[in-house]
Amino acid sequence: MKTLIVDDDPVMVEIISALLSDSGFESFETAGDGAAALERLIDQTFELMICDLNMPGMDGVRLMSMVASLAVTPAVILLSGEDPRVLDVSRQFAEAKGLTILGVLSKPVDFDALMAVVHRYHPTIRQPAADACSVVLTGERIRSGIAAAALHLAYQPKVNLRSGQIVGAEALLRWRDEELGWVAAPAVVQAAEQASLIDELTLAVLSRAVCDHASLLRMGVDINFAFNVSMHNLHNLSIIDQMSAIVAKADDQPQNFTLEVTETHLMDKPAHVLEALIRSRLQGFKVAIDDYGAGAAAMQFLAQLPSTEMKIDRSFVSAAPRSEHGRVLLQSAIDLGLRLGQIVTAEGVETEAEASLALELGCHLGQGYFYGRPMSLDELIRRTSTRPAVPTASG
Repeated sequence: MKTLIVDDDPVMVEIISALLSDSGFESFETAGDGAAALERLIDQTFELMICDLNMPGMDGVRLMSMVASLAVTPAVILLSGEDPRVLDVSRQFAEAKGLTILGVLSKPVDFDALMAVVHRYHPTIRQPAADACSVVLTGERIRSGIAAAALHLAYQPKVNLRSGQIVGAEALLRWRDEELGWVAAPAVVQAAEQASLIDELTLAVLSRAVCDHASLLRMGVDINFAFNVSMHNLHNLSIIDQMSAIVAKADDQPQNFTLEVTETHLMDKPAHVLEALIRSRLQGFKVAIDDYGAGAAAMQFLAQLPSTEMKIDRSFVSAAPRSEHGRVLLQSAIDLGLRLGQIVTAEGVETEAEASLALELGCHLGQGYFYGRPMSLDELIRRTSTRPAVPTASG
């Protein structure tokens, strides 16, 4: 793992270098300040950056802000002798910038603590996808892609935290263009919205999910399938009837499917959103508030929503085991969901500590790499039909 150590204290750099060397690390460089570190990060690719916060000139916070704009960013371990609250807020800032924070350590750093954080690093598994920023999909390409089976689905399991059993799965859009290859899902959704084809895309996703759900039912497995809906979809009230028709045609039931609505978009034409979601519930569909905590929807408005599930954003889940402040925030989010009578799901669970704490604080379900990465339908069938022993919060 190619590592960059950034600290203005030569003694600390020497200590961290020695710790890494003792653990078998051979490829690491050092920088005495943020400016020097940024130059190296622009010229080279590093997988990991161990960074002090308090440095003269460009401090660690400014450095992270600059690093976040690079095409390739390293995972980050933060170091500081500052107050723990400053460390925790700095972590939140870095994660808000899109950086992967493996951990936050107070100085002086000991070997076990550093290695425990380093071992959280997992190389990102990338699809051979076209750059989402450079891809321009036309409406015609979206329309022809739907007809030509460019649309694929991957499924990420949702697990009961107490039993460890898979009780649901989220259907995630994958798109393979004949000329461009794999195209990132946000680029596909954006193109469909701009071409006024988002309803066609969402209905195509549901149609595929309904077909796949039938395959599970034939294997004797009955779990809920969730799929994302755009706010543009919820502005078209007739789409709920179209969704119901797709499910009914397959002799399935709407309650086997959950519409996931991102919290950040809920305040866009709230009257339209409420009407569409109420009608979806009347038809029998379930409704989940996705990424709770990442948006700015008013609590009073959330209390009015006819939702059945609240999915707590990954940023809350990952912060909770690291600090008391993070734990309080996760507990408050869970308590709100429970008081509103929701099924509470912890999103982005990646470690045993996160899973255990989510269960301890009252979450019902977990979703994330700890339980399984997005997988093919065949793999989901194998995982569910054999009732595998997926990791549980109790181990």
